[in-house]
Amino acid sequence: MAVRERGGRSDTETQPLCLQFTKTVTARETATPRDSLLRPSDLAEWLAAAGLGGRPPGLDEELLREARELRESIYRAARAVADAQEMAEADRDCINDWAGRNDAFRVLDGAGVNWRFPGSSPARSALAVVAGDAVDTLGGLRVGTIKVCAGTGCVAVFLDATRGRFRRWCSMSTCGNRAKKDAMRVRGAQ
Repeated sequence: MAVRERGGRSDTETQPLCLQFTKTVTARETATPRDSLLRPSDLAEWLAAAGLGGRPPGLDEELLREARELRESIYRAARAVADAQEMAEADRDCINDWAGRNDAFRVLDGAGVNWRFPGSSPARSALAVVAGDAVDTLGGLRVGTIKVCAGTGCVAVFLDATRGRFRRWCSMSTCGNRAKKDAMRVRGAQ
């Protein structure tokens, strides 16, 4: 799923879960943003790929709508943090409400660490885990700085946890690579 960067770690492995969730929408600044969560099955697939259990049962259009609302609240709150602005109260309330629903916990099993969702809706519990991650990430409990990608046409948010806080792109394998190729093309044209 993820492309490896130098050092063997992928972009998705190094980014908080909540910010990975916001990347389910791309081309946000265009007239036609691309949402990869079009059906409940898409959300189930994302939750599974994110390591939040297997494909949870009970996903419907209503939960998909709520998940998208949570995702957009996290995105707007992250943009506010990146821009050194106060996040909107509605976004903060949405994130906090979801985080407060968390009944999930992590366990050791034969494969390492996995999530357990004892409640009646594993998908809701998984989304609560994402919201809890947003509280930690946007509240500054994680070491790093929230930034907006400097890539052409990209407005993804990411956590810059590099020592000097000089990271500019959400992904070196996409936006960073594109910027370097563009710079080489400009130098070659001169």
